Amino acid sequence: MVSREKMPNILKQLLQLDLLTPFPYNDTSKLRADFKEHFLEDDCINGDLNTYWMTISGSLSYILRGYPKEDPQSQIEWLGWSFFDRYKQYRFLEPHIHNYPVFYEEYCNHEKARIVILCYLFLESSNC
Repeated sequence: MVSREKMPNILKQLLQLDLLTPFPYNDTSKLRADFKEHFLEDDCINGDLNTYWMTISGSLSYILRGYPKEDPQSQIEWLGWSFFDRYKQYRFLEPHIHNYPVFYEEYCNHEKARIVILCYLFLESSNC
């Protein structure tokens, strides 16, 4: 597959992504405690992050298995939004996440993956 790859540099970046790290439960618990007055009763940041990050991981899986065109359009549209754009109720956290190093590292890893995946899918669709 790699020898036929039209975009080997982007594929190399995708292969180097490590999204198989444990979920940052300790940091999200600290976030909930530190900002408890901002969270609504129905907010489930762990569930929302898990859904968001699994969508990114699923898209990466499609590409790495050689099936980028099978990534559902709704999933591709989902990737066009950052976590804080998709889940606006958590925007109050965005300026503070750097204070939670495990969470912040995981967030940055997934954001990088999201951007690189979008670049790959765009280039793939434009037949470069």
